[in-house]
Amino acid sequence: MTGSDEAPIPCVLHLSRINFVVLGVLAVFGFLYYVSVFCVIVPWLSYSVPGITNMGLLTLTTVLALYCFLFCVLLDAGRPPADYVPDQERSSVLEVKRKDGAPRFCQKCNHYKPPRSHHCRKCQRCVLRMDHHCPWTNNCIGHANYRAFFLFLIYVTAALMHVVGLLAAHGLHILQTSHANRVLRTGPQAKPVQLAGGWIESVWLWAVLQAVAFMLALPLTIGILLLLIWHVQLIMVNKTTIEYQEGVTANVTAAASGIVVAAAASFQHPYDLGIYQNLMTIFGSNPAAWLLPPLRPTPGGTNYPTKWDEGRADDGEHEARLLGF
Repeated sequence: MTGSDEAPIPCVLHLSRINFVVLGVLAVFGFLYYVSVFCVIVPWLSYSVPGITNMGLLTLTTVLALYCFLFCVLLDAGRPPADYVPDQERSSVLEVKRKDGAPRFCQKCNHYKPPRSHHCRKCQRCVLRMDHHCPWTNNCIGHANYRAFFLFLIYVTAALMHVVGLLAAHGLHILQTSHANRVLRTGPQAKPVQLAGGWIESVWLWAVLQAVAFMLALPLTIGILLLLIWHVQLIMVNKTTIEYQEGVTANVTAAASGIVVAAAASFQHPYDLGIYQNLMTIFGSNPAAWLLPPLRPTPGGTNYPTKWDEGRADDGEHEARLLGF
């Protein structure tokens, strides 16, 4: 994603980021997994081939999603080096202030801002290639953890779709096959599974658990699927959420000030290198490992390749490609 001469980001766990919101998300993970496995798969499909297959796939996607979620919570999103100074000869695009054309400088952090970095008011510091601050992880999503965040969206969407499918299929199965008050399941051979006495194994308790799980999993699936689609669109053009919002704001400002909107809309995002190159800048140069969870934060983050790096234009044209913030 960046030059090979940039130092790796330290892999330090920040346990203080675990708050009640994070614990709530972990509780939802546990609740949906428990209901899906111990209230649906095991009693319904037992330990048959379909049962083991469903249990294995759900466990795999849940574990991967949980790993990436904790990765985004506990590890740093990437912070600019304290001694960072913009190098005008290193990149064909420089990000400068709109007012005076000077390199971007954070007055709160008291250092220069690398390209694509922004100051987060929640974290009270600058973040490399900041995408957004995520309240569910109590952390920013930036250069160092964006790959883990995107993979989390993939894994958790797969797990939630699996959960919704299991709960819906089992609900239909119950409606079609249950004919006695104390028959909760029918196994693979259509043999009734009787419940023992006691409220803890009441058919109503299990029905309520599955109904709550379904009502929780369905909107989560829809919402996270839409978020995944949104970030797929961003990755295709190598933009962050903030960069997209800034582009929209620039178009609106241009229209309000009487500038031809077509000219503003024709602005070329300098970091859009084409779909394949954009994927490599985020997931790495080995396509076979793109869907594997990261083992450490993404290194670098102070310099990014642009579409004009090869065959640079002269200085006059380069000035015309400065990015104002």
